[in-house]
Amino acid sequence: MTPPVSIGLIGVGFGQQVQAPAFRADPRGEIRAVCASSLERAESAAAALGVPRAYGDWRELLADPTIQAVALAVPPVAQAGIALAAARAGKHVFCEKPLALNMAQAQTILAAAEQNRIAHAMDFIFPEIPAWRRARELLPAVGRVRHIALTWRLETYAYRARLKNWKMSPESGGGTLNNFASHSFYYLEWLFGPVARLAATLRPSPPQADAGVELWLEFAAGFSATVSIAADAFLGPGHYLEVYGDDGVLRLENQTADYANGFRLSLGTRTDGKVEPVAAPDDNATQDGRIAAVARIASRFLDAILSGQPVTPGLRDGLRVQRLIDATREAARDGTWQTLPPP
Repeated sequence: MTPPVSIGLIGVGFGQQVQAPAFRADPRGEIRAVCASSLERAESAAAALGVPRAYGDWRELLADPTIQAVALAVPPVAQAGIALAAARAGKHVFCEKPLALNMAQAQTILAAAEQNRIAHAMDFIFPEIPAWRRARELLPAVGRVRHIALTWRLETYAYRARLKNWKMSPESGGGTLNNFASHSFYYLEWLFGPVARLAATLRPSPPQADAGVELWLEFAAGFSATVSIAADAFLGPGHYLEVYGDDGVLRLENQTADYANGFRLSLGTRTDGKVEPVAAPDDNATQDGRIAAVARIASRFLDAILSGQPVTPGLRDGLRVQRLIDATREAARDGTWQTLPPP
């Protein structure tokens, strides 16, 4: 019997809350080490998780010869350096979004991963959610797509509590573009194909990172989308995606505080003449909905480690999203439309 893949968690916020239970859903992997910003925090997390080793420096964890793979749950400013070092050390790497702070960093990480032939994955969760998978299956029912409207308005805990942490810091990779629009870029292209060009504005929240993102997208398939995302919207209505086509309309909406569970799917066609709900069950509603979604990607990551086959989404997908993020910043800065090369 093949022994389980030994995994080190680097970052004990999201890493402890979501990544740890997600990886433990697959017996082919075993969390053997934890790293945090201090040894004290790492030891506390390791005790809570029942993990044998704790590190206060990620370099020490990467130097541990018994660790085969690492799962990163750190700010983008830290992830870029750690992911690159992990790839160069031959450790398989599971990354959060966005991959880095810019395209140059993301390209360097991908090149190192491919050169060292490691397995790599990106944690873009929305295509893992049952309601989203069902929505993709139903897209043909709307016929030729005319236009898409995406709104995602909420008030995050960081804004509600007026925190001064990395999620609010542009230097650390915080902001609504990195934290939320990165997800949207990935799932929009997963649903509708590549974005051909975009225009954008970013609403600043000085001295903090961008609080709101407004986007106008044109897809290679010939239709457009409007995107409006805000992380400082007190009592905001939540996450809505509307797809309008020649023959119908498809809607996904989530007004709950759970980013993954709670989506309602509905479809209206010219034949029926009204919008009706479509059954799309949640994952385990008793736990954070992100866990089941991350577990699906984690399982494919373990598949890749054991088989050598690539993972989707992987670092190349992370690079594509980074390209879209960088184009958004340039469009907002210059007031211009940005043309995107195909993926």
